[in-house]
Amino acid sequence: MHPASFPFSGTGRKYRMVTAGKLRYASGPMKVTRAALLGVALAIFASALWLHWPSVNGGFLTRMDDDEYLRQSVRWQGLSWGAVRWAFTSTEPYYQPLPRLSHVLDYQLWGTNAQGHHATSVVNHALNAAIVFGFLRTILGVVAGSLTMRERLALAIGVAVVFAIHPLQVESVAWMSGRTQLLCTTFGIGSLWAYVAGTRRWLVWAMFIAALLCKPLAVSLPFAMLALDYLLARRDGEPKWGRLLRRNAGLIAVGVAAAVTTIITESRTGGLLVPLETIRPSQRMLLMAQSLVFYPCKLAWPTQLSPYYPRPVNISMFQPFAFASVLGVTVITALCIWRGRRAPALMAGWGTYVLFVLPVSGLTPTGGQAVADRYAYLAMLPLLVLAGGAVVWLWRRSPMIGRCGLVCLLVGELFFFGMRTRAQTLVWRNDETLWRGVLAQFPNSDLANEMLAQALLNENRIPEALVHAQHAVEVAPSAETHRNLGIALTQAGEIQEATDEFNLALQLKPDMADAHCRLGVFLQREGKYEEAIRHYEQALQTDPDYADAHYNLGTALVRLDRMTEAMEQWEEALRIDPDYAEAHANLGVALEQAGKLEDAVAHYEQALRVRPDLAAVHYDLGNVLARLGRMPAAIQQYGEALRLNPDYTEARNALVRLHTVQ
Repeated sequence: MHPASFPFSGTGRKYRMVTAGKLRYASGPMKVTRAALLGVALAIFASALWLHWPSVNGGFLTRMDDDEYLRQSVRWQGLSWGAVRWAFTSTEPYYQPLPRLSHVLDYQLWGTNAQGHHATSVVNHALNAAIVFGFLRTILGVVAGSLTMRERLALAIGVAVVFAIHPLQVESVAWMSGRTQLLCTTFGIGSLWAYVAGTRRWLVWAMFIAALLCKPLAVSLPFAMLALDYLLARRDGEPKWGRLLRRNAGLIAVGVAAAVTTIITESRTGGLLVPLETIRPSQRMLLMAQSLVFYPCKLAWPTQLSPYYPRPVNISMFQPFAFASVLGVTVITALCIWRGRRAPALMAGWGTYVLFVLPVSGLTPTGGQAVADRYAYLAMLPLLVLAGGAVVWLWRRSPMIGRCGLVCLLVGELFFFGMRTRAQTLVWRNDETLWRGVLAQFPNSDLANEMLAQALLNENRIPEALVHAQHAVEVAPSAETHRNLGIALTQAGEIQEATDEFNLALQLKPDMADAHCRLGVFLQREGKYEEAIRHYEQALQTDPDYADAHYNLGTALVRLDRMTEAMEQWEEALRIDPDYAEAHANLGVALEQAGKLEDAVAHYEQALRVRPDLAAVHYDLGNVLARLGRMPAAIQQYGEALRLNPDYTEARNALVRLHTVQ
């Protein structure tokens, strides 16, 4: 055997290492029972479950999709045909019906208890780790003919364990919205396993389609299947690409169609993808190279991890990391091509990794981030298999002392991974810990400062929030940072300063809907209703689906005795957001004044379904029920209003009056 050959050469020859005529390594037959394999899978499942279990102590993160998933789940009150219809027709933020339904089911099981929702994600990840073990054992038995049974089993266990405990996996597990990645991997690995095992074709298709219904990232799966076919074809001789492509033509066509559809839909205004004109093609290529190098580096040494990695404003080949990334990608690709005949696993592994990363690389950037830990969740697998093959290669050629050192190194690395995973889990505990974690790595990130300021405002820690909001303006003076500083100043009671910040935001971005709406609120408080209405209307010109602007416009119109127009605005707000409790309540008042009592009751009840803590709505509902002669129900509503607000004089008087009448 050639001394530089790789364990996954696919030659089918049995490897023996001989030195000075003496047999240094020999493999004997090894049989592993199904019970033993099941025990290994359960051990991997349990280890992943134990290591990531502290994630269940996390909460719902605001402005990170968690709160939106929860809001929609509360809206549907568990699985129903309405929830299924919503899941399969909504495209916000992208098409992901199965994760949406999983969150609805979580709400049905756990309600608003965040621990239950996070426990589902932890179990899902542990299950994925066990599935990875089974898949790798199967695939290595098919394509790694030069490995012994013992080596294949050790490699499958090692890769599955690293997959289970690596710190890069924390984001997908601890972030409730990472469910898309978890479920996509469950079905994605399932489709690859079914493909390798040679099961019925419909099962491969079903798993692949299910993965696509979880996350568009699954478009890369057919190309991973093509890489597997390439490995098998290399084992039997020169691969015939025409035959390989025809075998997977249907799957590839669906994957490409899904990718093109996603790019088109998400490139529109308000979509996830950054517009083409925003980043030059040359910079996109550099960002792509950085993405391809970033994950292997963090896979080997997972320090300085962050929930958010800001994308650099300007990037060029003269920057050290950009140059090193391009050089690294070029050298690795050239090496894989050069060694492709003797070690086809190198080409297949690197190619599969690249195809998994490309859809989420700098080539198609989303938001302001350059990379994200969650994008390595599935993409790490081909790299781990190649690294495991390298360990086998070293093991075969090492003397006993070298093997002992290798074992110590691997054990130490696993302990290091475990400790880093536990530490990174704490970062995802809540909004404050999350954004402080980002600022620890990127102290001048305007987004991190803004988000931390908002988290502190939610806890009424106004002085601390102002410090971060002002720092965001200093490092990146933009319409958004001025607007957010205005929000913080509003909560601090500094109305004039807040007004100045909103005006500055509008100078930089005259069509900023949120700044117009907030200025309208200030003007309305001062009794300047006409001016307030003009700002609300300007906000709606920019964003016709801005529910808050419709609602506030309605409240201003009421002050000018334009009730019919006001009701139209509240109805429009409810069209956009059917769970807008305040709009339901205001419509209830308007309908009550118009004598449409039953319709008023319906809107009051809808408001209380969403916000049962609104004492005033309980009181208003009690008034309508009393007018309809439903005295016991009215008494119940007055009592609930008093429970929520013991100083609610009107509710107490109404309750006394009803008891006196009865």
